[in-house]
Amino acid sequence: MSDAFESLIGGCAAMERLRDRARRIAETPLPVLIKGETGTGKEVLARAVHDASGRRGAFVAVDCAALTPSLVESELFGHVRGAFTGAARDRDGLVAAARDGTLFLDEIAELPRALQTRLLRLVQEGTWRPVGADAHERADVRIVAATWKDLQGEVREGRFREDLYHRLAVVELELPALRDRGEDVRLLAEHFLHTESKRLGRTPPKLSHRLFNHLDKLSWPGNVRELRHAMAYLAVVPQGARVDIDDLPPRLRRLTAAPVLGPDVRTDLPYLEARRVWLDAFQARYVQALLDEHGGNVSAAARAAGLDRRTIQRIRGRLLDADGQDDD
Repeated sequence: MSDAFESLIGGCAAMERLRDRARRIAETPLPVLIKGETGTGKEVLARAVHDASGRRGAFVAVDCAALTPSLVESELFGHVRGAFTGAARDRDGLVAAARDGTLFLDEIAELPRALQTRLLRLVQEGTWRPVGADAHERADVRIVAATWKDLQGEVREGRFREDLYHRLAVVELELPALRDRGEDVRLLAEHFLHTESKRLGRTPPKLSHRLFNHLDKLSWPGNVRELRHAMAYLAVVPQGARVDIDDLPPRLRRLTAAPVLGPDVRTDLPYLEARRVWLDAFQARYVQALLDEHGGNVSAAARAAGLDRRTIQRIRGRLLDADGQDDD
């Protein structure tokens, strides 16, 4: 079963502890809450837990932030024919698809509060009811949720159900940020450069010692995902058997490329709440600056940040909502 965790590359103490704890809980039916910044590898960890669990069913990943608001209930729980306009036949939802397996709910903090109540029943009792159905269905589904947000802060703000939080957080696993992982930056850089080069049918170039030192000093706001994208770039763009700092994407060539985008730290708030406020504000400012830099092009901004395009769209949507509220 330990082979399942080989995908969690890293030799730092934090990653060793994380792998050890994940191994110990993998074969249990306990819900798991995975925490960590964007790009740290939460889905990779969730899939490793599933692979090590011995569960016969599928691993079904759901991005809660990407679900269509009007259809989110049907997407998760399915529906019966005639439940609503356009429901021409019965349809299983994602919960049913994860029967005897694992349902991975990424960005769980984005799940509408009304749906949180229905999810609570699934976590507590293993039952759910398709939209329009009279009877509940039952299945063995292991729930693994993930978020970059402080869910306790979301509970205090009334955006997340406290009882659901406690049910999901029976086991908490936290992925460290890449900037806190020391030598893992070098280990991951070599791994990604090799795998990306192999995928493209190319011979991987060598990374210079100067480049390694430079990578160690970068802040990596996009974490492991950003590093992987940088190595994919080095596998394709530069020419030659050895690459150096000048071969990196332009935004990664300098250590102090941009002004500080984060807000002042709020010392008038408890630590967890102050951290949530700071991260929310930083994320908004960072993405706005990226979009301004790339003329509002979401795809270009996502590539520059090493983030998923949907993440940029979601944050841009919040910025637009905030602007609308300010105008009222």
